[in-house]
Amino acid sequence: MADGLTDGYWIEAVDLDGAGRPGILTSGLAEGVVRWYANPGRSGGGWTPRTIAELSQPVAYAAADITGDGSMDLVVCHDYGESMYAHKPHDGTISWLRNPGPGGQDGPWERRRIGGLTSAHRLRLGRFTRTDRLQLLVLPVVGGAGGREGMAQPAAVSVLDRPDDVLGAAGWETSAVDRSSFTFLHDYTPAAPADSGLERLYVASGEGLSEYGWNTARRSFEARRLGAGEDSQHGRTGFRGSNSVAVGSLPGQQVRYAAAVEPFHGNTVAVYTESADGGLWQRTVLDVYGDPNEVGEGPGHHVVAADLDGDGEDEFLVALRGPLPWQGVFLYKAVDAGAGLWVKRRVSYDSAARIAVADFSGDGRLDFATIGYYTPGYFLAEDPVVALYRNLGV
Repeated sequence: MADGLTDGYWIEAVDLDGAGRPGILTSGLAEGVVRWYANPGRSGGGWTPRTIAELSQPVAYAAADITGDGSMDLVVCHDYGESMYAHKPHDGTISWLRNPGPGGQDGPWERRRIGGLTSAHRLRLGRFTRTDRLQLLVLPVVGGAGGREGMAQPAAVSVLDRPDDVLGAAGWETSAVDRSSFTFLHDYTPAAPADSGLERLYVASGEGLSEYGWNTARRSFEARRLGAGEDSQHGRTGFRGSNSVAVGSLPGQQVRYAAAVEPFHGNTVAVYTESADGGLWQRTVLDVYGDPNEVGEGPGHHVVAADLDGDGEDEFLVALRGPLPWQGVFLYKAVDAGAGLWVKRRVSYDSAARIAVADFSGDGRLDFATIGYYTPGYFLAEDPVVALYRNLGV
Protein backbone atom coordinates (compact mmCIF):
# COMPACT_ATOMS: atom_id res chain seq x y z
CA MET A 1 0.00 0.00 0.00
CA ALA A 2 2.81 2.44 0.88
CA ASP A 3 6.57 2.08 1.07
CA GLY A 4 9.56 4.32 1.76
CA LEU A 5 8.04 5.46 5.06
CA THR A 6 9.98 7.84 7.30
CA ASP A 7 7.40 7.56 10.06
CA GLY A 8 5.34 4.70 11.44
CA TYR A 9 3.53 3.66 14.61
CA TRP A 10 -0.29 3.53 14.51
CA ILE A 11 -2.61 1.60 12.21
CA GLU A 12 -6.34 1.04 12.66
CA ALA A 13 -9.28 -0.21 10.62
CA VAL A 14 -12.05 2.40 10.62
CA ASP A 15 -14.86 3.48 8.28
CA LEU A 16 -14.54 7.28 8.08
CA ASP A 17 -16.52 7.93 4.89
CA GLY A 18 -19.61 5.93 5.85
CA ALA A 19 -19.23 3.59 2.90
CA GLY A 20 -19.87 0.53 5.07
CA ARG A 21 -16.40 -0.95 4.62
CA PRO A 22 -13.25 -0.46 6.70
CA GLY A 23 -10.55 1.93 5.58
CA ILE A 24 -7.11 2.21 7.17
CA LEU A 25 -5.88 5.01 9.45
CA THR A 26 -2.11 5.45 9.93
CA SER A 27 0.31 7.85 11.62
CA GLY A 28 3.65 8.05 13.38
CA LEU A 29 5.42 10.18 15.95
CA ALA A 30 8.31 11.38 13.78
CA GLU A 31 6.42 13.49 11.22
CA GLY A 32 2.90 13.39 12.65
CA VAL A 33 1.02 13.06 9.35
CA VAL A 34 -2.36 11.39 9.89
CA ARG A 35 -3.44 9.53 6.77
CA TRP A 36 -6.62 7.68 5.95
CA TYR A 37 -6.79 5.18 3.11
CA ALA A 38 -10.32 4.78 1.74
CA ASN A 39 -11.26 1.20 0.92
CA PRO A 40 -11.74 0.98 -2.88
CA GLY A 41 -14.11 -1.95 -2.46
CA ARG A 42 -14.72 -4.00 -5.58
CA SER A 43 -14.01 -1.07 -7.90
CA GLY A 44 -10.48 -2.31 -8.49
CA GLY A 45 -8.99 1.07 -7.61
CA GLY A 46 -6.05 1.67 -5.31
CA TRP A 47 -5.88 2.58 -1.65
CA THR A 48 -5.24 6.31 -2.13
CA PRO A 49 -3.98 8.05 1.04
CA ARG A 50 -5.70 11.23 2.21
CA THR A 51 -4.02 13.51 4.76
CA ILE A 52 -6.60 14.50 7.36
CA ALA A 53 -4.31 16.11 9.97
CA GLU A 54 -0.73 17.00 10.79
CA LEU A 55 0.07 16.87 14.50
CA SER A 56 3.06 16.91 16.77
CA GLN A 57 3.80 13.31 17.84
CA PRO A 58 0.37 11.67 17.56
CA VAL A 59 0.30 8.36 19.44
CA ALA A 60 -3.14 6.72 19.55
CA TYR A 61 -6.74 7.22 18.41
CA ALA A 62 -10.31 6.39 19.33
CA ALA A 63 -13.24 6.66 16.92
CA ALA A 64 -16.90 7.49 17.55
CA ASP A 65 -19.64 9.83 16.37
CA ILE A 66 -18.88 12.62 18.85
CA THR A 67 -21.12 15.29 17.28
CA GLY A 68 -24.10 13.04 16.62
CA ASP A 69 -24.22 13.92 12.92
CA GLY A 70 -23.76 10.32 11.76
CA SER A 71 -20.07 10.60 10.81
CA MET A 72 -17.21 8.95 12.66
CA ASP A 73 -14.95 11.47 14.44
CA LEU A 74 -11.54 10.80 15.98
CA VAL A 75 -9.92 11.49 19.35
CA VAL A 76 -6.12 11.60 19.34
CA CYS A 77 -3.43 11.99 22.00
CA HIS A 78 -0.39 13.91 20.75
CA ASP A 79 2.45 16.27 21.79
CA TYR A 80 3.80 13.20 23.56
CA GLY A 81 7.34 14.46 24.23
CA GLU A 82 10.75 13.22 23.17
CA SER A 83 10.09 9.67 24.45
CA MET A 84 8.86 7.84 27.52
CA TYR A 85 12.42 8.12 28.85
CA ALA A 86 12.67 11.89 28.42
CA HIS A 87 9.18 13.40 28.35
CA LYS A 88 8.32 16.42 30.52
CA PRO A 89 5.37 16.95 32.89
CA HIS A 90 3.67 19.39 30.48
CA ASP A 91 3.92 16.99 27.51
CA GLY A 92 0.66 15.38 26.42
CA THR A 93 -2.37 16.85 24.65
CA ILE A 94 -5.72 15.26 23.81
CA SER A 95 -7.77 16.61 20.91
CA TRP A 96 -10.65 15.50 18.75
CA LEU A 97 -10.85 15.74 14.97
CA ARG A 98 -14.24 16.57 13.48
CA ASN A 99 -15.24 14.51 10.46
CA PRO A 100 -16.30 16.94 7.69
CA GLY A 101 -18.79 14.40 6.37
CA PRO A 102 -19.23 12.62 3.03
CA GLY A 103 -16.85 13.86 0.38
CA GLY A 104 -14.83 15.94 2.81
CA GLN A 105 -12.32 13.41 4.11
CA ASP A 106 -9.41 14.95 2.20
CA GLY A 107 -8.70 17.21 5.18
CA PRO A 108 -7.40 18.91 7.05
CA TRP A 109 -10.06 18.10 9.60
CA GLU A 110 -11.06 20.66 12.22
CA ARG A 111 -9.21 20.06 15.50
CA ARG A 112 -10.67 20.88 18.94
CA ARG A 113 -8.95 20.56 22.31
CA ILE A 114 -10.15 18.11 24.96
CA GLY A 115 -7.41 18.55 27.56
CA GLY A 116 -3.93 17.52 28.57
CA LEU A 117 -2.45 14.50 30.34
CA THR A 118 1.23 13.61 30.66
CA SER A 119 2.32 10.52 28.70
CA ALA A 120 -1.21 9.85 27.35
CA HIS A 121 -0.66 6.69 25.33
CA ARG A 122 -3.96 4.82 24.70
CA LEU A 123 -7.56 6.01 24.36
CA ARG A 124 -11.05 4.52 24.34
CA LEU A 125 -14.47 6.11 23.82
CA GLY A 126 -17.39 4.49 25.63
CA ARG A 127 -19.18 4.48 28.97
CA PHE A 128 -16.95 3.72 31.90
CA THR A 129 -18.39 5.33 35.07
CA ARG A 130 -21.88 6.30 33.83
CA THR A 131 -24.18 5.14 31.04
CA ASP A 132 -25.97 8.41 30.26
CA ARG A 133 -23.23 10.02 28.16
CA LEU A 134 -20.18 9.30 26.02
CA GLN A 135 -16.90 9.27 27.92
CA LEU A 136 -13.21 9.16 27.04
CA LEU A 137 -10.87 6.84 28.93
CA VAL A 138 -7.25 8.01 28.75
CA LEU A 139 -4.48 5.54 29.64
CA PRO A 140 -1.01 7.09 30.20
CA VAL A 141 1.97 4.77 29.92
CA VAL A 142 3.76 6.11 33.04
CA GLY A 143 3.33 8.71 35.78
CA GLY A 144 3.10 12.47 35.46
CA ALA A 145 6.46 13.65 36.76
CA GLY A 146 8.19 13.20 33.43
CA GLY A 147 11.37 11.40 32.45
CA ARG A 148 12.85 8.67 34.62
CA GLU A 149 10.98 9.92 37.69
CA GLY A 150 7.67 9.45 35.89
CA MET A 151 8.66 5.90 34.97
CA ALA A 152 8.66 5.04 38.67
CA GLN A 153 5.17 6.47 39.23
CA PRO A 154 1.71 4.96 38.67
CA ALA A 155 -0.14 6.02 35.54
CA ALA A 156 -3.04 8.44 36.14
CA VAL A 157 -5.87 6.66 34.28
CA SER A 158 -8.50 9.33 33.66
CA VAL A 159 -12.13 9.53 32.49
CA LEU A 160 -13.35 12.66 30.72
CA ASP A 161 -17.03 13.36 30.01
CA ARG A 162 -18.23 14.53 26.62
CA PRO A 163 -19.78 17.98 27.23
CA ASP A 164 -23.39 18.69 26.25
CA ASP A 165 -22.23 21.50 23.96
CA VAL A 166 -19.34 19.57 22.43
CA LEU A 167 -18.82 22.15 19.66
CA GLY A 168 -18.79 25.11 22.02
CA ALA A 169 -16.82 23.65 24.92
CA ALA A 170 -13.22 24.72 25.55
CA GLY A 171 -12.44 21.23 26.87
CA TRP A 172 -13.87 18.12 28.48
CA GLU A 173 -14.20 17.78 32.25
CA THR A 174 -12.31 15.03 34.08
CA SER A 175 -14.75 13.02 36.19
CA ALA A 176 -12.58 10.17 37.55
CA VAL A 177 -8.89 9.43 38.04
CA ASP A 178 -7.14 6.22 39.14
CA ARG A 179 -3.55 6.73 40.34
CA SER A 180 -2.97 3.39 42.04
CA SER A 181 -3.68 0.45 39.70
CA PHE A 182 -0.91 0.41 37.08
CA THR A 183 2.68 1.18 36.23
CA PHE A 184 4.06 0.93 32.68
CA LEU A 185 0.52 0.71 31.27
CA HIS A 186 1.21 -0.06 27.62
CA ASP A 187 -1.99 -1.44 26.08
CA TYR A 188 -5.46 -2.92 26.54
CA THR A 189 -8.19 -4.88 24.80
CA PRO A 190 -11.97 -4.67 25.46
CA ALA A 191 -13.64 -7.10 27.87
CA ALA A 192 -17.32 -8.00 28.15
CA PRO A 193 -19.33 -5.17 29.76
CA ALA A 194 -20.34 -5.42 33.39
CA ASP A 195 -23.95 -6.14 34.39
CA SER A 196 -24.31 -2.38 34.90
CA GLY A 197 -23.62 -1.83 31.20
CA LEU A 198 -20.32 -0.11 31.92
CA GLU A 199 -17.34 -1.07 29.77
CA ARG A 200 -14.45 -3.12 31.10
CA LEU A 201 -10.95 -3.77 29.78
CA TYR A 202 -8.13 -6.26 29.94
CA VAL A 203 -5.01 -4.22 30.65
CA ALA A 204 -1.34 -5.07 30.07
CA SER A 205 0.98 -3.28 32.48
CA GLY A 206 3.97 -3.69 34.74
CA GLU A 207 1.69 -5.66 37.06
CA GLY A 208 0.96 -8.22 34.32
CA LEU A 209 -2.58 -8.78 33.02
CA SER A 210 -5.65 -7.36 34.76
CA GLU A 211 -9.38 -7.16 34.24
CA TYR A 212 -10.28 -3.53 34.85
CA GLY A 213 -13.43 -1.51 35.33
CA TRP A 214 -15.54 0.73 37.52
CA ASN A 215 -16.97 -0.63 40.76
CA THR A 216 -20.32 1.16 41.09
CA ALA A 217 -20.73 0.25 44.76
CA ARG A 218 -17.31 1.57 45.77
CA ARG A 219 -17.32 4.43 43.24
CA SER A 220 -13.80 3.63 42.16
CA PHE A 221 -11.87 1.62 39.59
CA GLU A 222 -10.70 -1.87 40.45
CA ALA A 223 -8.16 -4.15 38.81
CA ARG A 224 -8.44 -7.92 39.19
CA ARG A 225 -5.08 -9.52 38.46
CA LEU A 226 -5.14 -12.44 36.01
CA GLY A 227 -1.39 -13.06 35.74
CA ALA A 228 1.89 -11.49 36.81
CA GLY A 229 3.57 -11.49 33.41
CA GLU A 230 7.31 -11.82 32.78
CA ASP A 231 9.60 -11.19 35.75
CA SER A 232 12.85 -13.03 35.02
CA GLN A 233 14.35 -10.19 32.93
CA HIS A 234 13.71 -7.39 35.41
CA GLY A 235 17.18 -7.41 36.92
CA ARG A 236 18.86 -6.56 33.62
CA THR A 237 16.14 -4.63 31.77
CA GLY A 238 14.16 -2.84 34.48
CA PHE A 239 10.89 -4.10 32.97
CA ARG A 240 8.43 -6.70 34.23
CA GLY A 241 4.81 -7.64 33.62
CA SER A 242 3.04 -7.44 30.25
CA ASN A 243 3.14 -5.19 27.19
CA SER A 244 0.01 -6.07 25.19
CA VAL A 245 -2.95 -8.42 25.48
CA ALA A 246 -5.58 -10.06 23.26
CA VAL A 247 -8.38 -12.31 24.51
CA GLY A 248 -9.76 -15.17 22.44
CA SER A 249 -12.24 -18.01 22.83
CA LEU A 250 -11.98 -21.68 21.89
CA PRO A 251 -15.55 -23.05 22.15
CA GLY A 252 -14.56 -26.51 20.96
CA GLN A 253 -11.98 -26.76 23.73
CA GLN A 254 -14.18 -24.93 26.26
CA VAL A 255 -11.34 -22.54 26.99
CA ARG A 256 -10.93 -18.78 27.04
CA TYR A 257 -7.40 -17.47 26.77
CA ALA A 258 -5.35 -14.29 26.87
CA ALA A 259 -2.32 -13.94 24.60
CA ALA A 260 0.37 -11.49 25.64
CA VAL A 261 3.66 -9.97 24.59
CA GLU A 262 5.81 -9.52 27.71
CA PRO A 263 7.32 -7.48 29.38
CA PHE A 264 7.23 -3.82 28.21
CA HIS A 265 8.30 -3.78 24.53
CA GLY A 266 9.27 -7.34 25.26
CA ASN A 267 10.54 -10.47 23.56
CA THR A 268 8.30 -13.10 25.18
CA VAL A 269 5.00 -14.50 23.85
CA ALA A 270 2.86 -16.11 26.55
CA VAL A 271 -0.67 -17.52 26.70
CA TYR A 272 -2.88 -17.56 29.79
CA THR A 273 -5.81 -19.96 30.05
CA GLU A 274 -8.72 -19.08 32.30
CA SER A 275 -8.80 -20.59 35.77
CA ALA A 276 -11.95 -22.50 36.73
CA ASP A 277 -11.72 -21.24 40.32
CA GLY A 278 -11.47 -17.56 39.39
CA GLY A 279 -7.84 -17.27 40.48
CA LEU A 280 -4.74 -16.46 38.45
CA TRP A 281 -4.84 -17.84 34.92
CA GLN A 282 -2.36 -20.56 33.92
CA ARG A 283 0.60 -19.09 32.03
CA THR A 284 2.51 -20.88 29.26
CA VAL A 285 5.49 -19.32 27.48
CA LEU A 286 5.34 -20.11 23.76
CA ASP A 287 8.33 -18.20 22.36
CA VAL A 288 11.18 -15.86 23.25
CA TYR A 289 12.21 -13.72 20.28
CA GLY A 290 15.84 -12.71 20.72
CA ASP A 291 17.53 -10.86 23.58
CA PRO A 292 16.63 -7.41 24.93
CA ASN A 293 18.61 -4.54 23.40
CA GLU A 294 20.80 -2.02 25.21
CA VAL A 295 17.80 -0.23 26.78
CA GLY A 296 16.07 -3.47 27.77
CA GLU A 297 13.54 -3.65 24.94
CA GLY A 298 12.69 -6.58 22.66
CA PRO A 299 10.99 -6.77 19.25
CA GLY A 300 7.40 -7.51 20.38
CA HIS A 301 4.85 -4.71 20.31
CA HIS A 302 1.24 -5.82 19.67
CA VAL A 303 -1.05 -8.84 19.70
CA VAL A 304 -4.60 -9.35 18.37
CA ALA A 305 -7.01 -12.32 18.50
CA ALA A 306 -9.60 -13.21 15.84
CA ASP A 307 -11.13 -16.17 14.03
CA LEU A 308 -8.95 -15.94 10.95
CA ASP A 309 -9.66 -19.35 9.42
CA GLY A 310 -13.43 -19.31 10.03
CA ASP A 311 -13.56 -22.45 12.19
CA GLY A 312 -15.29 -20.73 15.13
CA GLU A 313 -12.15 -20.53 17.27
CA ASP A 314 -9.81 -17.58 17.71
CA GLU A 315 -6.21 -17.59 16.58
CA PHE A 316 -3.89 -14.74 17.52
CA LEU A 317 -1.32 -12.63 15.67
CA VAL A 318 1.87 -11.20 17.16
CA ALA A 319 3.52 -8.07 15.73
CA LEU A 320 7.33 -7.90 15.86
CA ARG A 321 8.93 -4.57 15.03
CA GLY A 322 12.39 -6.00 14.24
CA PRO A 323 15.18 -6.21 13.39
CA LEU A 324 15.27 -9.43 11.37
CA PRO A 325 14.98 -12.28 12.07
CA TRP A 326 12.61 -11.08 14.80
CA GLN A 327 10.41 -9.05 12.49
CA GLY A 328 6.98 -9.44 10.94
CA VAL A 329 3.81 -11.20 12.07
CA PHE A 330 3.41 -14.71 13.45
CA LEU A 331 0.08 -16.55 13.64
CA TYR A 332 -0.61 -18.90 16.57
CA LYS A 333 -3.35 -21.55 16.58
CA ALA A 334 -4.38 -23.72 19.51
CA VAL A 335 -4.02 -27.49 19.31
CA ASP A 336 -4.78 -28.10 22.99
CA ALA A 337 -4.75 -24.78 24.85
CA GLY A 338 -5.38 -26.40 28.22
CA ALA A 339 -2.16 -28.38 27.80
CA GLY A 340 -0.28 -25.37 26.40
CA LEU A 341 0.00 -26.80 22.87
CA TRP A 342 -0.05 -24.31 20.00
CA VAL A 343 1.31 -24.24 16.45
CA LYS A 344 2.64 -21.14 14.71
CA ARG A 345 3.61 -19.91 11.29
CA ARG A 346 5.07 -16.70 9.97
CA VAL A 347 2.58 -14.74 7.85
CA SER A 348 4.67 -11.64 7.08
CA TYR A 349 8.26 -10.38 7.18
CA ASP A 350 7.65 -6.61 7.23
CA SER A 351 8.29 -4.69 10.45
CA ALA A 352 4.99 -4.48 12.35
CA ALA A 353 4.32 -1.86 14.99
CA ARG A 354 0.63 -2.76 15.22
CA ILE A 355 -1.91 -4.97 13.45
CA ALA A 356 -5.35 -3.95 12.14
CA VAL A 357 -7.75 -6.85 11.52
CA ALA A 358 -10.88 -6.47 9.37
CA ASP A 359 -12.61 -7.87 6.28
CA PHE A 360 -10.94 -5.36 3.98
CA SER A 361 -11.72 -7.28 0.80
CA GLY A 362 -15.42 -7.84 1.55
CA ASP A 363 -15.29 -11.60 0.94
CA GLY A 364 -16.32 -12.62 4.45
CA ARG A 365 -12.80 -13.51 5.59
CA LEU A 366 -10.71 -11.46 8.02
CA ASP A 367 -7.57 -9.85 6.58
CA PHE A 368 -4.91 -7.85 8.39
CA ALA A 369 -2.77 -4.78 7.78
CA THR A 370 0.44 -3.58 9.43
CA ILE A 371 2.64 -0.49 9.59
CA GLY A 372 6.40 -0.58 10.09
CA TYR A 373 7.79 0.68 13.41
CA TYR A 374 9.73 3.90 12.83
CA THR A 375 9.76 5.91 16.06
CA PRO A 376 12.80 7.98 17.12
CA GLY A 377 13.90 7.23 20.68
CA TYR A 378 12.73 3.62 20.43
CA PHE A 379 13.36 1.80 17.14
CA LEU A 380 13.78 2.66 13.45
CA ALA A 381 12.86 -0.23 11.15
CA GLU A 382 14.69 -0.65 7.89
CA ASP A 383 12.40 0.01 4.89
CA PRO A 384 9.11 0.36 6.84
CA VAL A 385 5.89 -0.05 4.84
CA VAL A 386 2.12 -0.04 5.19
CA ALA A 387 1.05 -3.48 4.00
CA LEU A 388 -2.30 -5.24 3.55
CA TYR A 389 -2.40 -9.03 3.73
CA ARG A 390 -5.36 -10.75 2.11
CA ASN A 391 -6.82 -13.88 3.66
CA LEU A 392 -7.17 -16.29 0.74
CA GLY A 393 -8.70 -19.04 2.86
CA VAL A 394 -6.10 -21.64 1.96
